[in-house]
Amino acid sequence: MVKLLIIEDDELLRGQLASGLADAGHEVSEAANGVIGLRLFNEIAPDLVLTDIIMDEGEGLGAIMALRRVSQEIPIIAMSGNPVYLNHGLKLGATESLLKPFSMAVLSECITRLAGGAAAKSA
Repeated sequence: MVKLLIIEDDELLRGQLASGLADAGHEVSEAANGVIGLRLFNEIAPDLVLTDIIMDEGEGLGAIMALRRVSQEIPIIAMSGNPVYLNHGLKLGATESLLKPFSMAVLSECITRLAGGAAAKSA
């Protein structure tokens, strides 16, 4: 089990991701924007963060930079429908990027690869 934080402003997508990842056995917390996500990050100490890049309030690039100031080790997966934004996310500290739309299988593989040690630590 990996403790995940999903930061996504699209409520439907956030719910689908959370449901699919919880069904896969992960502990999932959700935030509707970067401001809430950063506050929640400090409260729950997740093993991995999945963040959208473009959001109305507390966008993802700012969240990535803030997370990197707190932790250089936490894996961060940036997601966007625009590859240009993903490149910016990687330059600012995201560990991995996923172009929307992506499958749960691709996301699960990415989480397993990035948080392999976290899964054992949280179990």
